[in-house]
Amino acid sequence: MPSVNFVHTAGDVAVRDIEVVIADGTASITGFVSADTWDHIEMEDVFGARSRSRSGNVVGDGDVRITIEGPETSLGVGPYARDWSIVDAQRRLDGAPVDGEVWTGTTFSDPSPIALAGRALVDTDFSPVTISETRATYQSADGRTVEVYAEPDVRRGHVTVSVDLAPTSATTELELLRAVNLLNWRLPFGTCSLSGSTFAVKGGVPIAEGDDVSQVLEAYAYALPGLADLLIGPLRDVSSGTRSAADAITEALG
Repeated sequence: MPSVNFVHTAGDVAVRDIEVVIADGTASITGFVSADTWDHIEMEDVFGARSRSRSGNVVGDGDVRITIEGPETSLGVGPYARDWSIVDAQRRLDGAPVDGEVWTGTTFSDPSPIALAGRALVDTDFSPVTISETRATYQSADGRTVEVYAEPDVRRGHVTVSVDLAPTSATTELELLRAVNLLNWRLPFGTCSLSGSTFAVKGGVPIAEGDDVSQVLEAYAYALPGLADLLIGPLRDVSSGTRSAADAITEALG
C-alpha cells in the first residue's frame, strides 16, 4: 500500500510511501506528507498533532515523515483521521548525508489531565497562575478562579470554579447559603458550596470506572466556568440583598 488518504472534516490528509506494522490489534503507519499538508495537520489538530503533549519541534523545510497509530480495524474503513493518533513527526536534517541520515523532530504522547483541562481553560480566556504535575490554578479577567487537580493513577480529580460574592450582612450571607442549597438540589452536575463570601462550583472526585480521567476533567473545564457565569449574576443580587434566593435560582435555572 504506497499511500493512504485519511478522511477529516477540515480536509483529507494524504500520506504517501507508507509502511504498515500491525501488532496486537494496533496498526502503526509511517509515511510522508508535504510541508503544506503538515501545516494543515498542525492547524486543524489532525491526528491530535496540536492537542497531544509534544517534545521537540519540527524545523526546516520540505516533506515531513510522520508515524501514526490506530486500531487495525480502522484500516479498511475510511480510514478516518479521528481514529488515529500521531506518535512522531520528523524532517531530515539539512546537510546530512543520504548514508546515515539524521532526522530531527517531535515525539507526541497523550496529554496529562492537568494539561488537557488547562488547554480548555485557555481556550475560554483563562490565564495560568500556577501549574504542577497534579494541580493548577487559572484566573479570568472578571475575577473567577479555577483549580484543576488530578491523580489519574487513583482515578481522582476535580475542577473547581470560585468567585468572591462579598455578602453585605449576616442576613444576606444566610440567604446566599439558602441559594446554594437550592442549587445543589437542582443542578444536573457539579456541587456548589459557600465558604465565607466565596462561592464555588465543583465537579469531579471520584471518577467512575470506565471514564477517562482526562476526558472528564476536560469536559468540566469547559462546562463549569460557563455554569458559574450563569449563576454569579443572580447570586450577587442575593449577596446585595436585592433578590431572594428562590427568585435568583429561578432566574438562573428557570
